[in-house]
Amino acid sequence: MSENRDSRRVPRWAVALTAVAVGLTTMNISALTAGTAHADEASTYQSATATAADACSANVGMLGYTDALDNVTYNNERVGGLSSLAWDEQSNSYVSSLDNNGDTTARIWFLGSDMSKPSVSREPLILKDQNGNAYNGYNSDNEGLAVLPNGDYLVSSETEPSIRIYGRDGVQKSALTVPDRFMVHNDTTAASGEATTNLTLEGLTISPSGHQIVAAMEGSLSGDVSASDTLSRRFLVYRDDQAGAQGQWKLTKQTAFKVADAAKGISEISALSDDSVLVLQRSFAKASGNDVILSKASGLTAAPDVSGVQNLSAAPTTDFLSSQSLANLTNCKTLGATAKSGATQKNPLMDNYEGMAITKQDGDTADVSIISDNNFGATQTTRVLNLSVDTANYESDSNQPDLVSLLSDFSSLWKASTPFVSSDVSTFGKGTVGNASVLKHNDDMTKAINNAAAAGSTGTTPSAQQQRALVDSDYKLGETLPDALGPVLGKYLSQGISDGSLPMFTKLFTQTNQTGYGVSTLGDYVSTSKAKNTFNHPRPYVDRTNGGYPAAGLDKTVGIEKVQAWTDSTGTRHDPSYDAMTTSGSFPSGHTTYATSGAVGLATLLPELAPEILARGSEAGNNRIVLGVHYPLDIIGGRIDGDVANVARWSDATFVKDQLEPARQELVNYLTKECKANGYGSTLSQCITTTEANGSKGYANSFVDPVSTQPVTDRASAIKAYQSRMTYGFTASGNQTTALQKAVSTSVDQVPAGAENLLTTAYPTLTGAQRRQVLAQTALPVSGNPLQSSSQGYYNMDLASAMSAKVTLDDKGNVVAVAAGQSAPSVVKAADTNNGNNGNSDNNGGNSNNGAGNDSNGTGSNTGTDKGQAGANTATPKAGANDKAKASKQGKTASPLAKTGADVAMVAVAALIVLLAGGALILVSIRRRKQR
Repeated sequence: MSENRDSRRVPRWAVALTAVAVGLTTMNISALTAGTAHADEASTYQSATATAADACSANVGMLGYTDALDNVTYNNERVGGLSSLAWDEQSNSYVSSLDNNGDTTARIWFLGSDMSKPSVSREPLILKDQNGNAYNGYNSDNEGLAVLPNGDYLVSSETEPSIRIYGRDGVQKSALTVPDRFMVHNDTTAASGEATTNLTLEGLTISPSGHQIVAAMEGSLSGDVSASDTLSRRFLVYRDDQAGAQGQWKLTKQTAFKVADAAKGISEISALSDDSVLVLQRSFAKASGNDVILSKASGLTAAPDVSGVQNLSAAPTTDFLSSQSLANLTNCKTLGATAKSGATQKNPLMDNYEGMAITKQDGDTADVSIISDNNFGATQTTRVLNLSVDTANYESDSNQPDLVSLLSDFSSLWKASTPFVSSDVSTFGKGTVGNASVLKHNDDMTKAINNAAAAGSTGTTPSAQQQRALVDSDYKLGETLPDALGPVLGKYLSQGISDGSLPMFTKLFTQTNQTGYGVSTLGDYVSTSKAKNTFNHPRPYVDRTNGGYPAAGLDKTVGIEKVQAWTDSTGTRHDPSYDAMTTSGSFPSGHTTYATSGAVGLATLLPELAPEILARGSEAGNNRIVLGVHYPLDIIGGRIDGDVANVARWSDATFVKDQLEPARQELVNYLTKECKANGYGSTLSQCITTTEANGSKGYANSFVDPVSTQPVTDRASAIKAYQSRMTYGFTASGNQTTALQKAVSTSVDQVPAGAENLLTTAYPTLTGAQRRQVLAQTALPVSGNPLQSSSQGYYNMDLASAMSAKVTLDDKGNVVAVAAGQSAPSVVKAADTNNGNNGNSDNNGGNSNNGAGNDSNGTGSNTGTDKGQAGANTATPKAGANDKAKASKQGKTASPLAKTGADVAMVAVAALIVLLAGGALILVSIRRRKQR
C-alpha cells in the first residue's frame, strides 16, 4: 500500500509542475506576442523591452529603455539634468546628482531600485558646504557620483574642479586632492591650471572592492595636446589601503587613456574591478545629434604613473591604458523610440547620456544602465537605456602571435635597411635584394596573374575577376565569405548578417567601430602594421630603385595593369586605393591576413564546408595580386598570419567557451532553421547534401591563372586551388614548378603547437594528439621553400585537406589512415587491428596494404611515419569523388564513430527524446496502477 501511495503522488507532482510550466510558458508567449516596443498603456511615457535579437554590437546587447523619468516632478520640483548614476545600498535605491547651473540648488535624486522602471522615491538630498550652506551652479557644477562603503557620497564638480565627500545628511565632510594641473586655468587663481571650463572631472567611480576611486577628465589638459593629437585624457586614481593612507583616500597615480576621436569627451566611467572600467564617451553635433561610444579601459593596476609626463601626445603607447571598443550606441536598434520635436538624432534612441551604473555583474557579463542629462531642454529627453555588456578579457588578447618572427625568413630574400617610420617617408622601401631568383619569380607571378585578370576589361569597366577583387578590397568579410557556402546557404548567411540574426558571428567576423574600422574579435584579431613596418617592402607598382631591385638585375616596377574604381549595381563604389598605399609595406598582406582569419574561422564553425570556405579565402588573397597591389610572397605571409590567428583563439579555452562554441551553435541553428523553412532538409547535413553545397552546386570560381590553372567547380577543384596558392610555384631554388613538391615527410613534431585545436569541430571525438596526426599526414611535405623555415610549420599546413578527411583509427586509437577531400569530415574504426601498428614496413609505410581510407575515385599514396606508428594514407579525390572506400583488404566495412559536432548534438537530442518518451510511459503505467 505504501508503494501505491507513493505511486499516486508522482502524477500529482507531475500535474502540478506541468501546470506551472504551462502557465509560465503561456505568460512568456503572451509577453512575446505583445508589442514590447510600445509604451505601457497605463503610462504616458515611452518604454520598451528588447529581445535577444536587439543589439548595439556583438559586445553590447539591449535590455530595453524607459522614459519614465522624463518631465517628472516631485513635490512641484522638476526632475532632470541627471548627470550620474550610482547604487546606494543604505537607501536601497539608485541615485543621481543634478548637473546644476545658476542658482539651482545642488542635490541628489533617489530613483528606486529598478532601473527598468525608475521612479523618484523620496525628497532629494541637498548638498551643502561645511557651514551648512547649499551649493548651487555658481560654486558646484556636479557631474560624477559614487557611494563610499560607509554610505558617504562622493561627488565631482566641474567648476574648479573638485571631488567632495558628503555625509548622509548632505553636508560636506572633506575633499580629495586634485593636482594643480587639473584646475581650470585662471591667471589669478589657477595660473598653473591646464583644464578647460566644462571639460574637467566628469567621470567618477569606486571599484567593487571599495578601496579604489577613479576620476576621469572629460577633456584633455592643454599640455597634453599637439596639432595632430587631442585624444589623451587623464584618470586620477585614489586608494585608501596604500602605505601612508591610514584609511584615508590618497592620490596614488595618474593614468592615461585615449578617446575614440577628437570630438569625444568622457562623460562617465564605471568600475568593473580594480583593474578595469567601462568608459562612456560622448559627442554632440547640431546636424547629427549625439554620438555615444561604450568602451573598456584595462590595466589600471599595472599602468605607469604619468604624473611626471608633461605631454601625453608625445608619450609612447605603453603609457596608455588598454582600450577595447564595445559599441557605438548610435548603432543600437531604436526599439521604437522617438526623438522630441525639434531634435536631430541619427538614432532617435540617443540623447545626452552622461550617467552610468553597473546594475548586475555575473562573470564577464554586466548589466549596465545609462541615463541622459536633458539639460531641462525642450528637445531633450531624460531617458534610461539598459544594456547587457560582454566585458571579457582573454589570454589571447594579451598574448598575440609574433608575426615578425614567423615571417622572418623574408629578410633572407629582401632585407630592409631600416624599419619604416610613418613620420618620415624617406625611410620607406629602402633595402637590398638577397635572393634575386626568388624575387624574380615573385615579380613574374604577380604580372602574370594581374595581366590574366585584366583580360576582358575595357579600361573603364573592370573584368569580372577584377570586380570580385575590388569587392574583396573593401575589407568586409560580410561581402567576401557568404558565397563560399554556395548560392543557397550563402544567401542565408548574408541575410543573417544583415538582419541581426547572427550576433555572435558578427562579433567574430564583421563588427566595426563608429568609423567603419573593423574591430571583430577574430577577423581583426591580429594586426600586420608592425610586420609591414619592419619588413618595409615596396609594392609592385612603386619605384623599387631604393629597394635595390635594378641593382640586382630586376625591374624597377612590375608591369601590372591598374584597375579603375568601380561602382556596382547597388551604387556602392569600390576603390583599389593605389595612391593611398605608395608608402605602405607590401609584406605581409593585411587583406589576406584578414580574409584568411575569417575563412579559417568560419571553416572551424562550419567544418562541413571547410574546403570551399578556405578556397574562397585563398581567392580573396589572390585578388590582391589581381589588383597588382601585392606579390605572391605577401599572400603566403598573410595565409600564415590568418592561420596562426585562429590557432591563438582556438587555444584560448575561455575564448572558445565564450565566443567560438556559441557562434558555431548559433550559426548551425540559424542555417538549419532557414534550410528547414525552405524545404532543404531538417538538419544542416541534409541541407548541404540537398543543395550540393559541398559538390558541384557550391562555391564556384571560373577564373584561372598560371598558378590556379583549373576553374573551381566542386570540392576537389576547390582543394586544388587552395593548395596551389599555398606555394605559388616557389621551390627551394626559386624556380617555378608545375606541381607541388613533396620532397620530405612532415612529422607530428613539425605541426604548429596548438594547431590541432582547429580540428576540434571537424573531429570532436578525436584527441588532440590524434588531430595532430591528421594535420601531419595532410600537410605539404615541402622543404626549403621561401618563408617555410621560419613559419614554425604553418607554411605546410593544408587545412582544406585536414578538415575534409575520413580518419581511420585502430582499436588502440592510433590514426592509421587519412583520406582527404571527402564529402564531410568523419572518423571510422578499422575493421581489425592488423593494420601495421607493429611498425613493420612491408613497403607500405607500416600499413598492411589494406588501402584503408582511400577514396575509390581518388589517387592516394601511403606515407609511413616513424617510431613504429601506423602509416598515413592520404588521398586527393578526383572531381565528384564520393566516400566509397573499403576499410580493409578483408572487405569488412568501416564503422562511423562521428562526423561533426552537429551530428553529436543530434544524437544527444535523439537520446533526450527517448528518455522523455520513456518517462511518459512510466507515468502512464503509474496512472494505470492507480486506476486498478
